[in-house]
Amino acid sequence: MVMIDAKNIKKQIFLMFIGVAFFGAFGPSNLKYFWWWYFFIVVVGFGFSLYLIYCCERYILLLATVLSVAICIFPYIAGSLAYLIVSDYFGKGDPRSVAIGIAPITIVLMMFLVIFYSKASFFPFECVGNRVAPRPKRIVNSRNYNLGLISGVSTLTGSMFLKSVGAETGGMFVVVACTVLSVILLFYVRHGIRGLRTLHIRERKMPTPFTFMQIDEIREARSRWWLGRLFKWLGSLRQSTGS
Repeated sequence: MVMIDAKNIKKQIFLMFIGVAFFGAFGPSNLKYFWWWYFFIVVVGFGFSLYLIYCCERYILLLATVLSVAICIFPYIAGSLAYLIVSDYFGKGDPRSVAIGIAPITIVLMMFLVIFYSKASFFPFECVGNRVAPRPKRIVNSRNYNLGLISGVSTLTGSMFLKSVGAETGGMFVVVACTVLSVILLFYVRHGIRGLRTLHIRERKMPTPFTFMQIDEIREARSRWWLGRLFKWLGSLRQSTGS
């Protein structure tokens, strides 16, 4: 699990937003109003990303958002590409095209539910009061496993493969590959998924939500960032208006 602190909170969230904006464009663009929905999601995602960086103090919300985006990227690409391929045969909006398009997403969702509701064998977080941080693991150079880099290289490799073997054959290969990568990623973050479920259950019994272990440093950094001061000022205005 990634340690979220004042030094990397901007980087992690902006990488997440860039992933949503970039890979979201690879959706089923032949659907009516696709680009309207795409730009709507990008605008909402940008606003929510700013909230996570400059305002959010809930550990579960921030980490669950980052994990959800990471997990959803590959099945989204697989489902979109599968729909585009079969819609050439069955037609846009045909129930068969839709069913095949959502098949990769369904497989990943079922795998997620199995992991989410299965018994946890390891709790990956340390809790001190209402503060949470990932447990230290063996030293691994996490830069070698950057999700954005892996996704970008996969996209470039996939495009070259499509040109070499043909769009249809290469497309089906990419669909299968993205689905398999999604399952592998789910298995890799299985302890984090179960750990977040456990944290959520505990949080419901607590007077205050779980927050970051380095929340003091994060608050101090936000007080230096001009957007952080702006959001804090807007929040104080809302509180004064409400009172």
